[in-house]
Amino acid sequence: MAQLGSAVLWHETLAPQPPAAPADGELTADVVIVGAGFTGLWAAYHLTQSDPTLDVVVLDAHDLAVGASGRNGGFAMTLLDFNLHRFARTWGDDAAAHAHRAVARSVHQIDRTVREEGIDAELEATGLLRVATNDAQLARLDRDHETAQRLGLDGFRRLDAHRTRELLDSPSYRGGLLEDACAIVNPAKLVVGLAAVLRTRGVRIHGGSPVLDLSEADGRVTATTPRARVHADTAILATNAWTHRFPAARGWSVPLYTYVVATEPLSPDQWEAIGWQGRQGVEDARNLVHYFRPTADGRVLWGGTDAVYRYGGPISPRRDRHEAIRRRLEREFVTTFPQLGRVRFTHHWGGPISITSRFVPRIGRFGGGRVHYAFGYSGHGVAPAHTAGRILRDLVLGRDTDDTAVCFVDRDQPAFPPEPLTWIGAELTLQLLRRDDRRMEAGGHVGDPDPLLLRLVDRLDRG
Repeated sequence: MAQLGSAVLWHETLAPQPPAAPADGELTADVVIVGAGFTGLWAAYHLTQSDPTLDVVVLDAHDLAVGASGRNGGFAMTLLDFNLHRFARTWGDDAAAHAHRAVARSVHQIDRTVREEGIDAELEATGLLRVATNDAQLARLDRDHETAQRLGLDGFRRLDAHRTRELLDSPSYRGGLLEDACAIVNPAKLVVGLAAVLRTRGVRIHGGSPVLDLSEADGRVTATTPRARVHADTAILATNAWTHRFPAARGWSVPLYTYVVATEPLSPDQWEAIGWQGRQGVEDARNLVHYFRPTADGRVLWGGTDAVYRYGGPISPRRDRHEAIRRRLEREFVTTFPQLGRVRFTHHWGGPISITSRFVPRIGRFGGGRVHYAFGYSGHGVAPAHTAGRILRDLVLGRDTDDTAVCFVDRDQPAFPPEPLTWIGAELTLQLLRRDDRRMEAGGHVGDPDPLLLRLVDRLDRG
């Protein structure tokens, strides 16, 4: 398995396999998909499920599971925007409930697909436990629970401190919100297994094939790589954090880097010390969240705590590690679970996520109508990328469906400003979010996140 800039735990669980061969020569297809991550593969899956006669070609600059889809935390969860309350406040109750149910349906469909297709993805449909460590975070959980009830969404349970610590014992936990619609998964195994299913359907997947140009002419689309040109009736741009490099999408998103660490396998006594028999995925209610989950081999993957935007949004393997954030993650893990004693951390890696100006995915088609896109999952893309795959299928096939009616489909969002305004706004936003997290820990009242950069984008758009 090809690597980028760091050793990713998930990659070590994959059986050795040859890299996907580069595209070569003049090729034709009904649909060409740029990006072999979750968005592109699920789009190919749904397309070939609906019409097995479709000829689909998938192109990727690297190889399977090398990018974000093979290195994320492995949470198939429903989250859109910062939280459910903010999402409903921004888009309205009906639109928020509709979108939430669409993504919740994806959580269940991923589970079913893994079982029906025989994909060994280490998937556990255990739910999501959001935890609070202070009064302000408790208030956020209350608002989300009240919003879920108002929207008529099932599967949410508000927990007191005792019940929360019965599920996962940390002396800092003061309450929780349990949501049924979440699964944890080995994302790299899911990518590789999904690609194997697609190959049995005749989908051609090519690695080492960066798309240098994607153009429309004479009712056709051409994707040009260093060694090939793929001519198709329609195309899907499924490059997520890399989409900001595409000329037609410039300014539509920015890449932020986030990071994780993973522990050594815990001993039975250590597992007993924290409980966690339900093996839920966990997030706290900070602005810059901690997120963590158990792995199939008995480790804890622990991530979050910060995000990094660099001037101009460069993406490079050199940025796949961040030693200061690694040290902070390890300290915060020990602080959260002091009863574990000394724990050795064996892995550290990171990668870019895609943020849009509305903090929700952007899904639609470019002006010519033959190139479709989906990106901007804000670090929660495992399940929404499946939803996007369904939406892209329907857009490509010309269908008006319940999925294409999701509020952020074919919906313009303001563009981020040119540098240095984006960098300045991002830096100030992250400083303010960190300040609010410190205020919450000190006992201050803080409402929902209101990122300065997004407010700046709104003001520029109205101006």
